[in-house]
Amino acid sequence: MEPKYLAQSFVADNVPPWQCPNCCDGRLKLVGNFVVKDDAATARSWGEEWFEPEHAHYVFNGLLQCANCSEHVVVCGDGFVEEDYDEEGRKYYTVLTPKFFYPTLKIITPNTNEKVPDEVMAFLEKAFQVFWCDADASVNRLRTVLEYILDDLGVVRENGKGDRLDLSSRISKLTDPKFDQVKAAMTSIRHMGNDGSHGSIGIERRELLAAFAVVNYCLEQLYPKIPDHTAVLEFVEKVNKQKGFRPK
Repeated sequence: MEPKYLAQSFVADNVPPWQCPNCCDGRLKLVGNFVVKDDAATARSWGEEWFEPEHAHYVFNGLLQCANCSEHVVVCGDGFVEEDYDEEGRKYYTVLTPKFFYPTLKIITPNTNEKVPDEVMAFLEKAFQVFWCDADASVNRLRTVLEYILDDLGVVRENGKGDRLDLSSRISKLTDPKFDQVKAAMTSIRHMGNDGSHGSIGIERRELLAAFAVVNYCLEQLYPKIPDHTAVLEFVEKVNKQKGFRPK
Protein backbone atom coordinates (compact mmCIF):
# COMPACT_ATOMS: atom_id res chain seq x y z
CA MET A 1 0.00 0.00 0.00
CA GLU A 2 1.24 3.49 -0.73
CA PRO A 3 2.85 5.02 2.39
CA LYS A 4 0.77 8.20 2.09
CA TYR A 5 -2.34 6.11 2.79
CA LEU A 6 -0.76 4.69 5.95
CA ALA A 7 -0.42 8.02 7.75
CA GLN A 8 -1.08 7.96 11.48
CA SER A 9 -4.18 10.19 11.28
CA PHE A 10 -6.54 11.70 8.73
CA VAL A 11 -9.17 14.43 8.57
CA ALA A 12 -12.61 12.88 9.09
CA ASP A 13 -14.07 14.17 5.83
CA ASN A 14 -11.08 13.03 3.76
CA VAL A 15 -10.90 9.25 4.24
CA PRO A 16 -7.79 7.60 2.74
CA PRO A 17 -8.50 5.05 -0.02
CA TRP A 18 -7.00 2.13 1.90
CA GLN A 19 -6.28 -1.07 -0.02
CA CYS A 20 -8.75 -3.92 0.42
CA PRO A 21 -7.23 -6.73 2.56
CA ASN A 22 -9.23 -9.35 0.66
CA CYS A 23 -8.66 -8.72 -3.06
CA CYS A 24 -5.71 -6.28 -2.69
CA ASP A 25 -6.95 -4.53 -5.84
CA GLY A 26 -9.92 -2.46 -4.75
CA ARG A 27 -9.99 0.53 -2.46
CA LEU A 28 -12.06 0.83 0.69
CA LYS A 29 -14.80 3.44 0.86
CA LEU A 30 -16.71 4.62 3.91
CA VAL A 31 -20.25 3.27 4.21
CA GLY A 32 -22.41 6.06 5.60
CA ASN A 33 -20.60 8.13 8.21
CA PHE A 34 -18.20 7.56 11.06
CA VAL A 35 -19.76 7.33 14.52
CA VAL A 36 -17.74 9.88 16.51
CA LYS A 37 -18.40 10.31 20.25
CA ASP A 38 -16.82 12.35 23.04
CA ASP A 39 -14.66 10.36 25.43
CA ALA A 40 -15.65 10.56 29.10
CA ALA A 41 -13.26 13.41 29.99
CA THR A 42 -14.51 15.54 27.08
CA ALA A 43 -18.16 14.87 27.94
CA ARG A 44 -17.53 16.05 31.51
CA SER A 45 -15.70 19.20 30.38
CA TRP A 46 -18.14 20.70 27.91
CA GLY A 47 -19.50 23.93 29.36
CA GLU A 48 -16.45 24.64 31.51
CA GLU A 49 -15.10 28.16 31.02
CA TRP A 50 -11.61 26.95 30.21
CA PHE A 51 -12.76 24.35 27.66
CA GLU A 52 -11.92 25.00 24.00
CA PRO A 53 -12.76 22.80 20.99
CA GLU A 54 -9.11 21.75 20.64
CA HIS A 55 -9.34 20.16 24.11
CA ALA A 56 -11.88 17.62 22.81
CA HIS A 57 -11.00 13.96 22.38
CA TYR A 58 -13.16 11.34 20.71
CA VAL A 59 -13.61 7.66 20.04
CA PHE A 60 -14.90 6.57 16.65
CA ASN A 61 -15.88 3.58 14.56
CA GLY A 62 -16.92 3.09 10.98
CA LEU A 63 -17.71 0.55 8.29
CA LEU A 64 -15.71 0.42 5.07
CA GLN A 65 -16.44 -1.52 1.89
CA CYS A 66 -14.25 -2.50 -1.03
CA ALA A 67 -15.34 -0.96 -4.32
CA ASN A 68 -14.04 -4.04 -6.14
CA CYS A 69 -14.97 -7.21 -4.19
CA SER A 70 -17.47 -5.74 -1.68
CA GLU A 71 -15.49 -6.94 1.35
CA HIS A 72 -16.47 -5.14 4.55
CA VAL A 73 -13.88 -3.82 7.01
CA VAL A 74 -14.54 -2.34 10.44
CA VAL A 75 -12.27 0.44 11.72
CA CYS A 76 -12.14 2.07 15.15
CA GLY A 77 -9.86 4.43 17.02
CA ASP A 78 -9.72 7.82 18.66
CA GLY A 79 -9.67 11.42 17.53
CA PHE A 80 -9.06 15.04 18.38
CA VAL A 81 -9.74 18.53 17.09
CA GLU A 82 -7.11 20.43 15.12
CA GLU A 83 -7.17 24.19 14.73
CA ASP A 84 -6.25 25.86 11.46
CA TYR A 85 -6.71 29.17 9.68
CA ASP A 86 -7.71 30.16 6.16
CA GLU A 87 -8.88 33.35 4.48
CA GLU A 88 -12.17 33.09 6.35
CA GLY A 89 -10.52 32.88 9.74
CA ARG A 90 -10.14 30.15 12.34
CA LYS A 91 -11.44 26.66 11.55
CA TYR A 92 -11.56 23.37 13.42
CA TYR A 93 -11.13 19.93 11.89
CA THR A 94 -11.92 16.54 13.38
CA VAL A 95 -8.82 14.36 13.02
CA LEU A 96 -9.18 10.58 13.46
CA THR A 97 -6.47 8.09 14.36
CA PRO A 98 -7.21 4.43 13.50
CA LYS A 99 -6.19 1.87 16.12
CA PHE A 100 -7.70 -1.34 14.72
CA PHE A 101 -8.99 -2.66 11.39
CA TYR A 102 -10.84 -5.96 10.99
CA PRO A 103 -10.05 -7.73 8.76
CA THR A 104 -6.62 -6.20 9.20
CA LEU A 105 -5.10 -4.19 6.35
CA LYS A 106 -2.02 -5.50 4.57
CA ILE A 107 0.81 -3.01 5.07
CA ILE A 108 2.95 -4.70 2.40
CA THR A 109 2.06 -7.21 -0.33
CA PRO A 110 5.38 -8.81 -1.35
CA ASN A 111 5.58 -10.06 -4.92
CA THR A 112 6.71 -13.57 -4.01
CA ASN A 113 6.23 -17.14 -5.13
CA GLU A 114 4.14 -19.77 -3.34
CA LYS A 115 7.07 -21.13 -1.34
CA VAL A 116 6.87 -18.57 1.45
CA PRO A 117 6.28 -20.62 4.64
CA ASP A 118 2.87 -20.35 6.32
CA GLU A 119 4.55 -19.35 9.61
CA VAL A 120 6.22 -16.39 7.89
CA MET A 121 2.92 -15.13 6.53
CA ALA A 122 1.17 -15.74 9.86
CA PHE A 123 3.61 -13.56 11.78
CA LEU A 124 3.61 -10.95 9.04
CA GLU A 125 -0.17 -10.81 9.55
CA LYS A 126 0.40 -10.38 13.29
CA ALA A 127 2.69 -7.43 12.52
CA PHE A 128 -0.09 -5.93 10.38
CA GLN A 129 -2.60 -6.30 13.22
CA VAL A 130 -0.74 -4.04 15.65
CA PHE A 131 0.71 -1.64 13.06
CA TRP A 132 -1.91 0.99 13.90
CA CYS A 133 -1.83 0.74 17.69
CA ASP A 134 1.60 -0.49 18.84
CA ALA A 135 4.69 0.24 16.72
CA ASP A 136 7.02 -1.50 19.19
CA ALA A 137 5.04 -4.74 19.02
CA SER A 138 4.74 -4.52 15.25
CA VAL A 139 8.53 -4.28 14.78
CA ASN A 140 9.00 -7.12 17.25
CA ARG A 141 6.76 -9.34 15.17
CA LEU A 142 8.78 -8.49 12.08
CA ARG A 143 11.80 -9.74 14.00
CA THR A 144 9.98 -13.03 14.58
CA VAL A 145 9.25 -13.24 10.84
CA LEU A 146 13.02 -13.49 10.36
CA GLU A 147 13.25 -16.45 12.75
CA TYR A 148 10.81 -18.42 10.59
CA ILE A 149 12.56 -17.40 7.38
CA LEU A 150 15.81 -18.75 8.83
CA ASP A 151 14.01 -21.97 9.78
CA ASP A 152 12.98 -22.34 6.15
CA LEU A 153 16.55 -21.71 5.01
CA GLY A 154 17.73 -24.58 7.20
CA VAL A 155 19.42 -22.50 9.90
CA VAL A 156 19.26 -24.31 13.24
CA ARG A 157 17.81 -22.68 16.37
CA GLU A 158 20.16 -24.46 18.79
CA ASN A 159 23.88 -25.18 18.96
CA GLY A 160 25.38 -28.63 19.46
CA LYS A 161 24.88 -28.37 23.23
CA GLY A 162 21.17 -27.69 22.92
CA ASP A 163 21.53 -23.99 23.79
CA ARG A 164 19.24 -21.62 21.91
CA LEU A 165 20.98 -19.43 19.34
CA ASP A 166 20.13 -15.75 19.29
CA LEU A 167 19.02 -14.12 16.06
CA SER A 168 22.44 -12.58 15.40
CA SER A 169 24.12 -15.99 15.56
CA ARG A 170 21.52 -17.51 13.28
CA ILE A 171 21.87 -14.76 10.67
CA SER A 172 25.67 -15.20 10.71
CA LYS A 173 25.23 -18.83 9.62
CA LEU A 174 24.10 -17.66 6.17
CA THR A 175 27.63 -17.93 4.79
CA ASP A 176 26.85 -18.21 1.07
CA PRO A 177 27.82 -14.89 -0.61
CA LYS A 178 24.45 -14.84 -2.38
CA PHE A 179 22.90 -13.99 1.01
CA ASP A 180 25.18 -11.01 1.75
CA GLN A 181 22.63 -8.29 1.04
CA VAL A 182 19.79 -10.19 2.67
CA LYS A 183 21.99 -10.75 5.75
CA ALA A 184 22.57 -7.00 6.01
CA ALA A 185 18.83 -6.39 5.68
CA MET A 186 18.04 -9.03 8.32
CA THR A 187 20.60 -7.50 10.67
CA SER A 188 18.90 -4.12 10.36
CA ILE A 189 15.55 -5.72 11.26
CA ARG A 190 17.24 -7.35 14.27
CA HIS A 191 18.45 -3.95 15.45
CA MET A 192 15.03 -2.40 14.87
CA GLY A 193 13.41 -5.29 16.73
CA ASN A 194 15.69 -4.60 19.67
CA ASP A 195 14.47 -0.99 19.71
CA GLY A 196 10.91 -2.32 19.77
CA SER A 197 11.71 -4.70 22.63
CA HIS A 198 13.11 -1.86 24.76
CA GLY A 199 10.06 0.28 23.96
CA SER A 200 11.84 3.48 24.87
CA ILE A 201 12.60 5.38 21.67
CA GLY A 202 9.06 6.04 20.42
CA ILE A 203 9.17 4.43 16.97
CA GLU A 204 7.70 6.81 14.39
CA ARG A 205 5.35 5.85 11.59
CA ARG A 206 7.96 6.57 8.89
CA GLU A 207 10.43 4.30 10.72
CA LEU A 208 7.86 1.53 11.04
CA LEU A 209 7.08 1.75 7.33
CA ALA A 210 10.80 1.54 6.55
CA ALA A 211 11.03 -1.65 8.65
CA PHE A 212 8.20 -3.21 6.65
CA ALA A 213 9.96 -2.20 3.43
CA VAL A 214 13.10 -4.06 4.54
CA VAL A 215 11.10 -7.21 5.30
CA ASN A 216 9.40 -6.86 1.91
CA TYR A 217 12.87 -6.74 0.31
CA CYS A 218 14.00 -9.90 2.13
CA LEU A 219 10.91 -11.84 1.08
CA GLU A 220 11.15 -10.79 -2.56
CA GLN A 221 14.84 -11.67 -2.68
CA LEU A 222 14.46 -15.08 -1.03
CA TYR A 223 11.16 -16.11 -2.64
CA PRO A 224 11.19 -14.36 -6.02
CA LYS A 225 8.17 -14.66 -8.24
CA ILE A 226 9.25 -15.73 -11.71
CA PRO A 227 7.21 -13.94 -14.41
CA ASP A 228 5.02 -16.22 -16.50
CA HIS A 229 6.15 -15.81 -20.12
CA THR A 230 4.22 -18.82 -21.41
CA ALA A 231 1.99 -16.81 -23.74
CA VAL A 232 4.94 -14.92 -25.25
CA LEU A 233 6.96 -18.11 -25.82
CA GLU A 234 3.97 -19.82 -27.45
CA PHE A 235 3.62 -16.84 -29.78
CA VAL A 236 7.36 -17.00 -30.62
CA GLU A 237 7.06 -20.70 -31.43
CA LYS A 238 4.02 -20.05 -33.62
CA VAL A 239 5.71 -17.23 -35.56
CA ASN A 240 8.86 -19.27 -36.12
CA LYS A 241 6.84 -22.25 -37.29
CA GLN A 242 4.86 -20.09 -39.70
CA LYS A 243 7.89 -17.94 -40.57
CA GLY A 244 5.82 -14.82 -39.99
CA PHE A 245 2.59 -13.54 -38.52
CA ARG A 246 0.56 -15.81 -40.78
CA PRO A 247 1.25 -19.20 -42.43
CA LYS A 248 3.18 -18.88 -45.67
